[in-house]
Amino acid sequence: GPYRCMVLPASTEEGKLLKKRYAVFNEDGSLAELKGFELKRRGELELIKAFQAELFDQFLRGDSLESCYAAVAECSNAWLDILEHRGAGMDDDEILELISENKSLSREMKEYEGRKMTSLTTAKRIGDFLGDDMIQGAGLQCKLVISAKPAGAPVTDRAVPTVIFSAEPAVRRHFLRK
Repeated sequence: GPYRCMVLPASTEEGKLLKKRYAVFNEDGSLAELKGFELKRRGELELIKAFQAELFDQFLRGDSLESCYAAVAECSNAWLDILEHRGAGMDDDEILELISENKSLSREMKEYEGRKMTSLTTAKRIGDFLGDDMIQGAGLQCKLVISAKPAGAPVTDRAVPTVIFSAEPAVRRHFLRK
């Protein structure tokens, strides 16, 4: 056919088909089309996007189905090791980058009055941390992580702007306890 490779993920449930999720590669190895994967979406966890980007390259490795699968398995195992060892041996900034996600507010904050969203919580916390002038206008970009604590609290309440992690330890502790 006109393409080198097409990747169709399998469903985790028997008898259930996945719709509109595929990657198609040109003969030169470039991505011809990508549909339904987190790599393409804004606001997804960077770890998932980085994993998928690296994984898709592996589908073009090898000269047989077995060697292709071996390359994909090796890549997957490397990412699994990162998760299982909680990023041991990695730089803190690199870990923070992988576990963060980007969200944006398309309108001004006052237009979201009464709503609960991780991007809104993050924007308010950026305002507390850097000053309200930093969160004026529409199109605000919020880079955040979701904290595990307080346990049981809604996700929107656990959104933490990553900029807080660049502060001095005492200042960082103060804002992380808020």
